[in-house]
Amino acid sequence: MAERRDVPDFRRAWAIIALSGSLDDATVDQVEQEIQQLSGQGARLIVDVSELHFLDDFGVDMLVLLAHHMRRQGGLMALADRRGHVRQVLGEAGLEDLLPLFGSVAEAVRGLEGEASG
Repeated sequence: MAERRDVPDFRRAWAIIALSGSLDDATVDQVEQEIQQLSGQGARLIVDVSELHFLDDFGVDMLVLLAHHMRRQGGLMALADRRGHVRQVLGEAGLEDLLPLFGSVAEAVRGLEGEASG
């Protein structure tokens, strides 16, 4: 369900967690715990949601709240969604502006590098 990857070929270290399957009321607690372990002071996290096949309100709420929490702690969190499914779900919920969302992990890193350094 959740897999952590480090990306050593980028200029700055970003923690990357890849989600697959479902992010719903049955899985959200486990995923939230794993993400919170990576979300300390000033953490920079990319959640790759490209392989999520189902996302319900519980999953959406968790992602939005974690991103907000990380910003308050001086960190950054973005989503990478190669398939566009999560972007569609967030759009339907009117929440697409609450989370930085990119088409790939590489785009997310490039898109947020300026924000992290500025």
